Amino acid sequence: MTEFWQTLGPLMVDFLPKALLAIVCGGLIGIEREMRSKPAGFRTNILICLGSMLFMWLSARVALSVVGDHPADPGRIAAQVVTGIGFLGAGTIIQARGRVVGLTSAAMIWVVAAVGMSIGAGYSAIAVLTTALILVVLVGLGLFERRLFGRCILYDCQIAFDDDQGRTRSAIDQALRAAGRPPDAFNLKRAADHLVLTVQYCDVHPQHKRFLSDLWKIDGVREVRPLR
Repeated sequence: MTEFWQTLGPLMVDFLPKALLAIVCGGLIGIEREMRSKPAGFRTNILICLGSMLFMWLSARVALSVVGDHPADPGRIAAQVVTGIGFLGAGTIIQARGRVVGLTSAAMIWVVAAVGMSIGAGYSAIAVLTTALILVVLVGLGLFERRLFGRCILYDCQIAFDDDQGRTRSAIDQALRAAGRPPDAFNLKRAADHLVLTVQYCDVHPQHKRFLSDLWKIDGVREVRPLR
C-alpha cells in the first residue's frame, strides 16, 4: 500500500493542476455557449476539455514507458482524439428548412478539444492564451458579425402621436418613407385622445433603427415605444 501511494503521489502532482486548468478553460467557454442556449453548453465543454486533456496526458505518460528497446508512440491516442471529436462535433450540426445550423458549436468542440490536449501535453500557457482567443472570437467577433452580416431581427414599435388633422401623421409618413419603410403596411388605431401607429424595426443593425430617433423630433409625437 505504501508503494502504491508513493507511485500515485507524483502522478497526482502532475495530473491534478492540469485537470483543474482544463475544467476552468472548458468552463469559461461553456459559460458563453450556455448564455446563448447552444447544445454544447457549460458541462459539455468542461467534459470535452477535461477528457481531451486526460487522453493527451496519457499519451505523454505512455511515451515515457519503454517497450523492448523502443519508446512507445505518443501520437496514437492523440490521433484518435482528433478523429473521435469530429464525430462529436458532427452530432451538433443539423439541417432545418434548407439551413445548416450548429457549425459554430461543432468548430468550438473541436478547438476546445485542442485546448485540453495542449494542457495534457504540458503547454498550459498556450492553452490559456487559446481560451482567451476563443472567447474573443465567440463574444467580440460575434457582436461584430451580427451587426455587419446578421439577418434583420424585427420588433414592433408603437408610435403615439396627436390627432391634429393629419399633420403629425403626415410627418411620420415622410420619416418612414425616408427610412425606406412604406407606412401603408403598418397598423393604426385610436387610443383616447391620440393615435397609435405600430411599425416594425430591425434591432440588429444601427442604421436600420436610426429612424426611431428621428420620430422623436417630430412635433406631436408623444411616445416611441419599442416592444421587445
